[in-house]
Amino acid sequence: SRVCLHKASTRCHQPLGLLFVGSTGNHQGRCGKTGRGGWCGRKLGLLLGRRQPLGSAQPKSGRGGEPIGQYLEMDRWDKDCDAAFELALPPQWECRDCSWGSSGTWQALPKEVSIQLNAFGRRGQRRGNITVGGRELVVDLQDNVAVPSDQYGRTPMHLRKSVRQPRVDKRAMKQFYAKYMEELPPADHAGGPDGIAGEKFLQFFQDIEVDPATDVTALAIAAACKASEMGVFRRREFICGCAALEVDGIDEFRKKIPELRSRVLSGESLEEVYTYTFGVAIDPPCKVLPLEDASAYWALLLPNWPLREPFCEWASQHMKGKVINRDLWSMVLKLAVEVPADLSGYDDNPAWPVVFDEFVEFYRAQQGL
Repeated sequence: SRVCLHKASTRCHQPLGLLFVGSTGNHQGRCGKTGRGGWCGRKLGLLLGRRQPLGSAQPKSGRGGEPIGQYLEMDRWDKDCDAAFELALPPQWECRDCSWGSSGTWQALPKEVSIQLNAFGRRGQRRGNITVGGRELVVDLQDNVAVPSDQYGRTPMHLRKSVRQPRVDKRAMKQFYAKYMEELPPADHAGGPDGIAGEKFLQFFQDIEVDPATDVTALAIAAACKASEMGVFRRREFICGCAALEVDGIDEFRKKIPELRSRVLSGESLEEVYTYTFGVAIDPPCKVLPLEDASAYWALLLPNWPLREPFCEWASQHMKGKVINRDLWSMVLKLAVEVPADLSGYDDNPAWPVVFDEFVEFYRAQQGL
């Protein structure tokens, strides 16, 4: 069984499957507690911790009284697609010498510089400083130029960004999204005034044949969407996920599932999904994850780690506070992927946290290592 986490920190011990019944009323009737908005609030890893009653969202009406899912302004949709595409496939920035008479070739800037420039753009920041090849440059994104901070004897550079368009059909993706969307407050949310949540969220996973209670693919999809809230895909987040995966319909999504699952379990995308999971699993302003929740996430993300169950069992009995912060969460992944099951390489790294030292001492004594 798993534990439901309530707003008042009261708990009810109910099987995890009860969280996926698709109705707050059913779960509330069993546990007798509600969190924010009437939903039980238990969000165990599986992205279904909707903060509002699942049965309360009724289809809203658009123009002429039709369901809102049937009416999405194409101009607004195109703008949302453009913004989400850049998030899914971040532009690569290039530069060239802009001295008088120069016809220099465009050269790609380092990846970390492109990331920094893209962050400027997302924040609406026109000017900022970057460092390229040991040179500090002052960037103006309105004029797309970078000027050396000392300027003396230095040549300014032109900047441009190269945007890759995903192989998706915007209209097909719009129809796909409309099947599941509903209005979600607030209307001015950066991710859009609507999204996929509650019963439609459950239906989406059912349609793509993924069980969020047991399949790490659910976390991989949420990471591709860069979803900011457990159990919700806002409009731009959903578009971002479709663009990143290059799918625009239910059949394409289903075909992508084996690849997504394999990439996580093989380790190819594990670090990305693992890092994302902690951020979406914590409940702000709290900055730690209850050990019980973390253990359930580890079961999904690290199913083949031989020390997972011994570590979780030891932690539940001996670890102070029974919470996992971001640093410890990250170090668990490092321990899982870098240290053999017999812990033979553990002592090579003196920077392990004390809690690991205590576990290793205990485990070695228990196993006679």
